[in-house]
Amino acid sequence: MELKGIHIPLITPFAADGSVALDALEKLAHEVLDAGAAGLVALGTTGEPAALTAEERDAVVDVAAAACAARGAQLTVGASGGDTRAVG
Repeated sequence: MELKGIHIPLITPFAADGSVALDALEKLAHEVLDAGAAGLVALGTTGEPAALTAEERDAVVDVAAAACAARGAQLTVGASGGDTRAVG
């Protein structure tokens, strides 16, 4: 894989009730890709991965992957944590 262009690290937006605002994330992903980004970075440090459950992280990746697939863009997914068995 060859990385080219600008890859935008996405924030993870939250709704007023504390849930992940997947609709807002989808809108943001499409906006930055439509503005010319070559790819997205999901669950980087700006994406608050430590504050999300495994299911929420999966949902964030699914939304970002769908946006990238629709625009022919690349997706990079952050992998971090204090337990090497859980980061995978």
